[in-house]
This record gives sequence, structure tokens and C-alpha cells, in this order.
Amino acid sequence: METRTRVLVGTVLAQIGLGTVYSWSMLNPALADKFYDDHTKTFGIAMTFSIMMICLSVSTLTINWLQAKFGVRRVLTGCGVLLAVGLLLSAFVPNVVVLYLTAGVMVGIADGIGYLLSLTNCLRWYPEKSGTISGICVGAYGLPAFVLPFVVTPVLGDADNGYSGLMICFILWAIIAGILIIGGGAFLKDAPVIPGSDTPGSGEYTIPQMLRRPQAYLLFWGITAFCFAGLFIIGNAGSAAGDAPEPKDYLIGTAVTLVSLVALANTAGRFLFGWLSDHMSRTLIVALSLTVLAVMSVVIGVTWRPEPWLYIVGFLLFGAAFGGCITIYPTIVGDYFGHNNQSKNYSVIYQGFACGAVITLIFNTLMSNDVLSFGTALLIGAVFLAIGAVILFLVKAPGPPPAEPAAAAAGTSESLNA
Repeated sequence: METRTRVLVGTVLAQIGLGTVYSWSMLNPALADKFYDDHTKTFGIAMTFSIMMICLSVSTLTINWLQAKFGVRRVLTGCGVLLAVGLLLSAFVPNVVVLYLTAGVMVGIADGIGYLLSLTNCLRWYPEKSGTISGICVGAYGLPAFVLPFVVTPVLGDADNGYSGLMICFILWAIIAGILIIGGGAFLKDAPVIPGSDTPGSGEYTIPQMLRRPQAYLLFWGITAFCFAGLFIIGNAGSAAGDAPEPKDYLIGTAVTLVSLVALANTAGRFLFGWLSDHMSRTLIVALSLTVLAVMSVVIGVTWRPEPWLYIVGFLLFGAAFGGCITIYPTIVGDYFGHNNQSKNYSVIYQGFACGAVITLIFNTLMSNDVLSFGTALLIGAVFLAIGAVILFLVKAPGPPPAEPAAAAAGTSESLNA
């Protein structure tokens, strides 16, 4: 098997294992029943996912150092072990605070490092079709959120034996995800330098050079906007369905719930946007997506509670757009600031994901205290999305970074080699 084909196969396997974290909300009722004796008190449990997403994002800042120190294969092995241990410990935690540490912090760190490192490493193997490859890899990451509800529901069982079913879920999850991540990591190999892209006068930026360009902050706002929108919708799809207009049976009590539908749209968006991004402007795709989401936020927010068809269409659009935009954003950063430095530059821009998770956490807190309604939250979110759309319509790629003086460049090279 060709080396880069083997890397792609390994990346897809690892991404499937890593993407299982997006099925977390399926366990919220059983965990609430375990810790609070009430399966409806899910907000405290749902905070685990927010902590996980914040740790996932912040941990990506370490991927460049980790890859240089240990190599992508060893790092992915470590991520698989840490994620599996975090899930195994979560099966036996005595309270929610410890759950925050095991499932939130441990799993989040392992998932963030494994996700972004394996993705950006694979993209560097395929610079000529990075959009399509990103769609395949990130699509694999989103796939488990659609498939796992059909597997998890029978194992969890009903509320009376939910605890034993919950323990089995965590143990099986740890084993399967660990095997996929470690097994996939065994196929990986560090990508070679892309010829010519790091020569003087090219578009290869260091992090300090990137941060001196306004485009870095404009792209940061864009990722914050659609990550907030996506995480807010994904995190609240199930609870919002319970607040939907009558009759509720079109979503609740069926095998395919709104959570699964949003996950399916999310996965489809990853594949579709990845393919499209190799045939049209990537920033234009994101700008159009943010525009559609801003309009839908206003429509659903003003009409809340909306007609069932509008409710479903709106949530599916949010899921598809979030999945699609998060797929092509690494390539946008590579196009703007260089593909050899893509992993470290994107790890900085990717902190917009953490900002989106924090905003989602704030909104959820306000809603849980009846300070904010779901519809009002969407109207506020529409402003974030509209500003992001304008930014992505107007932003242009920067020119090449200024060439460093020979002495400074030599000093930098020596420090990197030390």
C-alpha cells in the first residue's frame, strides 16, 4: 500500500475513534439518574461536554511540539491510551466533579491532540486535494455521532437498570475507541516538507508573523461564530426537541431522534463541503453558510416555537454548516499562512472553537436559570453569525510574509535545531 494511502486509512480509523465523543449527550439522562436520581436534571452533566470541548481546543496548542518531540505515531498511541483510561475511569466515578476530570479534562485533551494532529499531518500528504481529504477525515470524525445512538440505546436500557448499562457503555466505548485510535495511529507517518512552500518570499508564516496580520483575527472571529452556532445546536438538540411544538412524536420516541438527524447532517456537510472546497472559494463557502445560519436563527428565534418542518430544516442546516465549515477551515488557514506551518498556525486559530464552547456554556447557564429563552439565544447568535458572514465575504489572503534578514533567519534556524 502506498505510504500516503496508508496514512489516509490510519487517519480515518483514528478519526472514527476520536469522533465518538460527539455522542456524549446520549449518556446525559443515565448519568443524571445515577448522580441526581432524576434523569431530567441533565444540565450539570452536560457541562462535562463543554469542559471536554474547551480542553479539546486548548490542548491542540501542543501538537507542534509533541509531533517534533515524539512523532505522530507515538503521539496518537498516547492519545488512544489517555482517552481509553479517561473513559474507563468515568465508568466508576463517585460524583460529577470527578466525571469532569476524567471525561471532561482527560478525554478532551486526548481527543483534541489526536484529532488535529492526525488531520493536519494527513493534509500535508495531499496538498493537491486537501479539501477532499479534509472532508473524508473530518467526515469520519463526525460519523460516530450518527451511528452510536442506535448502539448505545439498547445497552443503556431503561432507567431501572441504567447504571449497569451505563458502566457497560463506558467500558465498551473505551475499548473500541482505544483500539481504533491506537490501531489507526500505527499506520501514520510524519508528513514530508512540501517542496518550495517554505522558501523565502513564499506564503509560509510563523505564528508571530501570522498574528501580525489582521486576517488571523478575522478568521478567528469566523471560526468562533460557526463553532458557537454548531456547539449550541448540537448540545441542545435533544432538550430543544422536548420543547418543540405539539405533536412531539415526530422527533421523540422514534429510533432516529433529532440528535441523530443533526449528526447525520453534520457528517454529510463534512463530506460535501470538503469536496466543494476543491472547486470554489473556501472563504465564500463559509461566508454563504454563515449567512444562511444567521437568517435561520432570526426566523426560528422570532417564530419560536416554529412549525415542525421549519424546526427540523433549521437544525439540519446548523448541523451541516458546522460540520462543513470546521472541515475546510484548516485548509483556509493553510492557504492563507502556509501548508508546512499549517498545524501550528491552525492550532492558534482553532482556539475560536474554545471561545465558541465558552459562549455556549454561558448561554446554557442563562437558559437553565430561565434568564434566557432558546429563541432569544438564537436571535443573539444571529448577530455573531451575521458579523462573521460579512468578514468572510470581505477577507482576502495576505501576501507573502516579509523575508527575514539572513542573520536573523540563521539564528532562528539554529534555535530550532538546538
